[in-house]
Amino acid sequence: MTKDEAGKKNTNRFYTESAWKANLIVIGTLILLVLAYFFWQLRYAEKTFNNHAGEHARMLAGMIRLNADSSVLSQEIVEEIMATFLGNSARFVEYLDSIEPFSADELTAFAEESGLAGIRIVRNDSDDTEGPPGWFSMENTCQIENRVIRYLKNKNIYYLTLPGSNESACVTVGLVGKRIDKLKEQISLEHMLGMLSDQAGIRYVRIEPRALGHGKSADATQIRIVDDNKDKIAEVSVPLGPDVMVVGLKATHFFERVNQLRNEFVVFSIIIVSLGVFFSWLLYRYQNAHVNHVKRYERRLAAEKEDAALGRASSTITHEIRNPLNAISMGLQRLQMEADELDDEHRVLISNLLVAVGRTNSIISGLHRYAGPLVPHLQKVNPDSVVNHILTLYRQPCEKASVAIHYKPQYHQIIMADSHLLEEAVENLIKNAIEAQPNGGDIEIRLFQQGAALVISFENSGFDLSEKEAEKILEPYFTTKTRGSGLGLSISARIIRAHGGRMEVLVPNPGRLRINLFFPIERKYHENSRGR
Repeated sequence: MTKDEAGKKNTNRFYTESAWKANLIVIGTLILLVLAYFFWQLRYAEKTFNNHAGEHARMLAGMIRLNADSSVLSQEIVEEIMATFLGNSARFVEYLDSIEPFSADELTAFAEESGLAGIRIVRNDSDDTEGPPGWFSMENTCQIENRVIRYLKNKNIYYLTLPGSNESACVTVGLVGKRIDKLKEQISLEHMLGMLSDQAGIRYVRIEPRALGHGKSADATQIRIVDDNKDKIAEVSVPLGPDVMVVGLKATHFFERVNQLRNEFVVFSIIIVSLGVFFSWLLYRYQNAHVNHVKRYERRLAAEKEDAALGRASSTITHEIRNPLNAISMGLQRLQMEADELDDEHRVLISNLLVAVGRTNSIISGLHRYAGPLVPHLQKVNPDSVVNHILTLYRQPCEKASVAIHYKPQYHQIIMADSHLLEEAVENLIKNAIEAQPNGGDIEIRLFQQGAALVISFENSGFDLSEKEAEKILEPYFTTKTRGSGLGLSISARIIRAHGGRMEVLVPNPGRLRINLFFPIERKYHENSRGR
């Protein structure tokens, strides 16, 4: 290998490796970009969710503060209304009792009509009247702090004792606590927390002292993700005075978005990898095609250089050797014709020398024929007629050598070719097939079209090489015969290539050889183009 060839080989290898490295770098960069975009989207979604959860929790904290203040104020108003209602009721009862004292049945009827739980009148003469009987179980009610609403827990009754005037020592009226408790429950903080927990997106809201896990210094909003029955909950802790409000927000949409981002990342990665593999395959094919093209060009260039050198050498050899050979041949012929005193042994020797000189001249002619330029003069040729013409010449030698010929023409159209070169190629193949079967055999010749090419196929027995060694028969000076220059098939291959075709060597079965000649049918040739 010369320095130029080694440099070209290294350059091709460098470009191939650089292309692969560049392709891998591009694919890796795209995957890194997708991964960076995925993490950025994930961080953005997490930040957005945290901001939304924090704002939502702080808004709820503000609502709870307002509700707590309103609850305290509402309870005070309720107690004031109760005090006013019970006080007015007690004064009205005392007034009516001063006009005409109530009996127990009358107090019972009046209490039912007024919506009171009961009425008890304690008179100065220690005469007590209440209705309905037994509604109030406490004694000495007049000694209880007056004008203050009290709660009788065992009977769920709110009562008020008002000191009397004139004949009454005091008047006690009671109100059933069921409605009051329901009203207080509806305006209580617990009720509001329960209502908030029923809203969409809120799992629970509760108030906890900071001592239950939230330090006193925890004055900022805190967010953490917890599992609640296989559901994801974002638990937001917001300071609320001395306590902490804990809001459990449903994080389903957040994790759905995370899963969506993850799926998008997987899909984009698969797409990038698939495209990378696809373009790598295309690049691989392109590189292989380019490398093969360069190799073919280098082989063709090397072959042309070799042929040029061989042509110059063969011209020199032909010129320098043919003249002495001609002189030797003429001298031997003259001795053979004019030397009467020679005995039979010397005459046989002269005959053998003439044969050797002829063989040497044939080898030199074949070398000159192989190394010389091939310029096909294209014209319309019927390949069937060419094959039939050569078979007519070799039919008698085939019968003499016990070689059967089977010709199957399936193509009868016209092609553009050099008829003399085509006849030479076909003759070389038939002659080679006959010489390969000295003990008899067969030759199968087919003529058919395959795609845009005409195929002339020659198949014969007597081939004793392996399938791997079959291609060597096209190399110059390679022969398996005892006699022969080994240039016949090489010359035929050059003739086919000069026509823009190719020669294919196959071993269909052990011991049999098949050679296919491919000629382009529709290809246009320049009459002065140089063949190879």
